Order: sequence, then C-alpha cells, then structure tokens
Amino acid sequence: MKRIIKPIITLLFAAVIVGCSDDDDKAPEPMTIVDVAVENGNFTTLVTALEAADLVDTLDNPDASFTVFAPTDAAFDLLGADTINGLLQDTDTLTGILTYHVLPGAVDASTAISLAGNTADTVNGAKIGLSLDGDNLLVNTATVVQTDITTDNGIIHVIDAVLMPPMMSDASPTSNIVETAVAAGSFTTLVSALEATGLDSVLADESSEFTVFAPTDAAFAMLDPAVLDRLLENPDDLSAILLQHVVAGAVDSVTAYSLNGVDAATAAGTTEMPVTIPLAINSTTDMLTFGGAQIVTKDIHTTNGIIHVIDMVVVADATIPPAYGSIADVAIANGSFDTLVAALTAADLVGAVSDVDSDLTVFAPTDAAFAELGLDETNVGDLDNLSEILLYHVLSSEVKQDAAVTLAQSDMNTTMTANTAMDKIALSLTDSSLYVNTSMVTMANVFADNGVIHVVDKVLMPPKDPETTRSMSNIAELAVANDDLETLVSALTAAELVDALSNEEATFTVFAPTDAAFAALPEGVLDSLLADIPALTDVLELHVISGAEVDSVTAMSLNGKSATTLGGEMVGISIMENMLKVGGANVTITDVYASNGVIHIIDAVITEGEPAM
Repeated sequence: MKRIIKPIITLLFAAVIVGCSDDDDKAPEPMTIVDVAVENGNFTTLVTALEAADLVDTLDNPDASFTVFAPTDAAFDLLGADTINGLLQDTDTLTGILTYHVLPGAVDASTAISLAGNTADTVNGAKIGLSLDGDNLLVNTATVVQTDITTDNGIIHVIDAVLMPPMMSDASPTSNIVETAVAAGSFTTLVSALEATGLDSVLADESSEFTVFAPTDAAFAMLDPAVLDRLLENPDDLSAILLQHVVAGAVDSVTAYSLNGVDAATAAGTTEMPVTIPLAINSTTDMLTFGGAQIVTKDIHTTNGIIHVIDMVVVADATIPPAYGSIADVAIANGSFDTLVAALTAADLVGAVSDVDSDLTVFAPTDAAFAELGLDETNVGDLDNLSEILLYHVLSSEVKQDAAVTLAQSDMNTTMTANTAMDKIALSLTDSSLYVNTSMVTMANVFADNGVIHVVDKVLMPPKDPETTRSMSNIAELAVANDDLETLVSALTAAELVDALSNEEATFTVFAPTDAAFAALPEGVLDSLLADIPALTDVLELHVISGAEVDSVTAMSLNGKSATTLGGEMVGISIMENMLKVGGANVTITDVYASNGVIHIIDAVITEGEPAM
C-alpha cells in the first residue's frame, strides 16, 4: 500500500575514519555499494537477498561501476513474508530480480531524468522504463525517493517498490491475437464483438503487428447489457470503440512504462486524426493504466503482437447509439429503480433528470440499496432532506466509467455534486471496483439521451455541514461528554494527552475507539497499556492526525492510501464491504465536529501502524 505523503528517506551515512598508526599515507578502504547498503540499515532485506544470490562480491568490487535502484526494507515488505522467503529459496529467480535493479556504469539522477521516456538495459539483460510523474522519477512503476547516493564503485538510487522483470517465455508464440483470445476463454464478449465488426480478421493478420488492450468478460459485464445490444446493432459505433483498444506495433509493458503520461495513438479515428488514449502509471497503486483501465495482466505475446489485459471497457468519447429516452425514462423502464423513481417523484425531480438539454451523471441506488435503509416506494417520500439526498447522487456533467476511474486514480479524486450544499463525493478504486464514497458501482455506463447512469449498491448520504453542526466544545470535551468513550478518556488522561486535544489553537482529526472497542482487546492488553505510559501514548497517537481536519469524504478519497499520525507512523485507509476503515477499524460514526477539529467513531483499537516511508 502506498502512502499519501512520501517523505524523502533521510539516509545517514557515517563518515569512515580509517585509523592511522605508523603509516599516515595508507589509503582509506573504499566504500562500495554493498558497504553503504550495510551501513545504512534500511536495506537489510536487500543485503540478505544479495548474499543469498551470491551477488555481494559482484557489487562489492571496487574496480567495477554500477547503478543500483535499491528497494528499502519497506519496499520488500510490500511483497509479503511468504514471497520474500520463497525468493530466498529460489536463487535463480532471485538473481534475475536483483540484477534487474542494476545498470552497468554510474548513472546519476540528472542523466536518468534526461532518459525519461526511454528504456534502459539492466545487468539482467531485460530493460527498464524510465519516466516522470511530476517531479518524481519512476523506474517502471516504482518511485525514486532518494537519488545520487555515491559510493566508490557507483551510485545508489532508492526506490519504494521491488522491480519485477518482464516475464519471458522460452517458447515462441504459435497463435495470433484472435486465436490467443479465443483460447484464453475469458474474452468471449470481446471475440464476439470482433466477429460482429469484422475486426477478427484484421487482428488475425500475420503480416501486421498490433498491441491490444483487451477487456475481459468481467469488464464488459460492468456495462449495461442494453448498451452492448445497441452497439451490436450498430457495428460502426462498436468498431470505433474496439479500435480504441488497439495500437499499431508491438508495445511491451516496459516500453509502456516509459510512455507514462503519453497519449497513445490508437487505430480508431483517421490517419490524420487518430483517437488517442492516455497511458499512465498510477503511482499510488503502482499499476499501469490505459484510458483509466488497470492493466491486470501484461505481455501476452502472440505471433502478430502483444495483448495486455484490462479491467474496463474504454469508451472515452466514442459515439454510443441513442437510448431514445431520458435518465428518468431509462430508470423507469429498468425495473430495478422503483424506489428511486418514487423518490424522484416525491422530491419533484423527475423533470430535472428528464431534461434533454442537460448532460448529467446519476449514481443510481437500486431498490435493494434503499431497502437496506428500510425504504421502499411507500415510505421513501417521508425521508428528511430527500431532495438534497437525491441531488447528492447527481453530477452536472456526463462522466463515463473510464473518466470516473481516471478521476478515482488521480490526486484530486473528489468532485462536486448537484445538491444545494454543493457537497463533494469521493471516487476511488479497490482492486478493479469503482467506489463512490463507500458505495460500489455495480454496473456502469447505462446511457440515456441526457447523460449516463452508474448503478450503486448503497444510498449516498450527504456529509454533515461543519458550519451548522460544529460544537463549541473542543475534542477532549466532546469525548468526555460521550458516554461511549469513557475508556478512551481514561487512557488520554493517563497519557496526559487531554490538554493537547483541548488546545483551541491546534487542529486534530481523532479516530475514537468506543468502550466496546477497548473491551474487545485481548485479555490483559488494556491493563498492560495503562501500566506502560509510553506504550499507551504510542497507541493513542495512532488514532490522531495533527494539523488537519480530515472530514469523511476526504478520508474516503484516501481509499487504498495511508495517513501520517501524530506519532509519525502511518495508518492505512480503505473501503471494504461498504465501510470506511482506518487501521483496520470500521468507522461507524463520521464527522463529529469540535471547535478544534473532527472526531470519527471507530469500532476497534488501532494497535499497530506502519513506518513512514
């Protein structure tokens, strides 16, 4: 899991002082790449791996010159202990991975940056792709977090993930792109679409080379079946969409890494004006993306090109055959939105979502989503603030699935809704699932004549307004007044943190465990913490973010990332099963605003953080 903030790792290298006895002219011992890595202390797993692969002598050679992209211990930890232990036993694979991190010769940061957009040969024999993400240098999908650590036999650049060499098969491919897709069994919809448009013969042509970004059956299943039916009835429109997934020539994953941030010219459009789709690396997930779609499997080589598997159909700006109905018409005809239609009627909003001059996006809760709140056609009209709730599901522009996914992967992944308070929603990804706040999009791109519907599995509730709900009491005072936070208050008192959280000149976000959460700790843990004030303080600080008021929508936008806590450690933020989680605890009540920050109530005590990178 990546961090929200990636502070530069401070590497403290002790100066080597060689003692002089009778020979003042004796030359100091050289500090090689291995010496520096060992002395630093942040590369213990890397050093262990070099020893297991018998590569220490190679990188310790003072007469050689290398550039090493060195993963930290935290970077190796992302692989998991089982994977690391397995690699330490499989020295052939381990050697291949380690030598993939090494370039011959000394390549400093300025030279590496000048090579961005290109590939470079490693000692492994395979290439790496160099690119820029803002001011950050990327190596494949890893971010360089420290540059130009000079040694007597080369240069170390520190990276935040372990590089994996591209998979190479000893056998030459025997099937073309179409034959490979058919044999895989997971591209039946794609193959049917290719056959319907005659593009199967084009992509089977052995005299040409193509790169196909191939949506799986699951990716097509995310689309409204009615849209697929209309496209199959309009092969020209379908062909245009399919060709947006095709690039002339064979573009392997490493070349694609080097093209990070480039708009790739696809086979759609015309020779003079091809349709371009962005290739980008999501530096939060370390995933290569195409038009927002995540590339989940790379480098399937065929006799006439390469297939990369993606988790979404890239519609982009392609023409969709008209639905002959407004968003309201489509919802009424669908049959799964009876409660939503009743709510729109009760709130007098049917006209607003029927306006053919509008361009809207509606995140539409199903009847089942409303039923989870005890609402149906008979009582949804009684819901307080019904109009504001419904408009919180509406964007005032058309945002298709790929645009929403692209937004979800950006650093600015909140957007304003159409409700009167202009509240924001957060778009984020968990694996290949798109989330709107904590609601999952279960079907995307249900097109209407005046916009698009994305089906969601939970009703979205507008966040509390800090201006109207903020208490005049500070965080500590609100905690004392809450009967469910008595244990937390006792712990804060014992750790002498009450005064800190009472400070009206400071700003905090507190994830507050309930009494039940403390009671659920293993027997004896709470007593041990109360008897060990430094340890108790460390645990309590894992629940506090200092200097920022992180509201619930902002927290949801950080899905898959981590936040820096008061003690300097990180806690992970995620969305699972329609719940916002912080440090593994469920957030059960959000946005309790105090005079000096905000409290979110959680159902478990966070006992362990992650080191900051």
